[in-house]
Amino acid sequence: MKSVKMFPQFIATLGILMLPVFAFAQSPSLPHQFFGSVSYTNGAAPSGLAVEAKINGSVVGSSVTSGGNYGYTPNLLFALDSQGVNAGETVEFFVNGIKANETAIFANGNSTQKNLTILASIPTTPTPPPAPASPGGGGGGIITQTSTLSAEAQKVDANKDGKIDVLDFNTLMVNWGKTGANNVADFNGDGKVDVFDFNLLMINWTL
Repeated sequence: MKSVKMFPQFIATLGILMLPVFAFAQSPSLPHQFFGSVSYTNGAAPSGLAVEAKINGSVVGSSVTSGGNYGYTPNLLFALDSQGVNAGETVEFFVNGIKANETAIFANGNSTQKNLTILASIPTTPTPPPAPASPGGGGGGIITQTSTLSAEAQKVDANKDGKIDVLDFNTLMVNWGKTGANNVADFNGDGKVDVFDFNLLMINWTL
């Protein structure tokens, strides 16, 4: 009879021990940030080249070169845990579709400097033709320039200042892992703040 009476206590104790494990399993994985220089055989990479991070052939982060570097503000490159990525998986880097010599290992929450080298010459950018002259020789034309965010970008403008920048990123980090309705950092409206909201922020980054 004693063993029967102790059985409910054993179940309760087991449940308490399992709670931290369950909570850890449910928490979202933090991204792994990469940054560094990009070098070709004949010099540093020019600005405006696309840099991609891939795991198992899928793109998990992207950036644009600036001054021979990638991954710095505003062009942050993260390897994201958005496609079932597990710690320890290999990250490959591509610049304008050409694979870099270097690889890295994915680890949640890390920030790693990874200088990339491309065994190719710097790609050339064709010079655009000059714009045709306006008829009549006079000015007077009104040039309008819109600076409003797209409908999708407005969803990730957490502080509603008309730009997507580090202030919105800070709001995301403060609310990371939270669940529930009406969270300012739940950009996709699925009731939780996770890597999918992070993806939207990076896609719409403006400053």
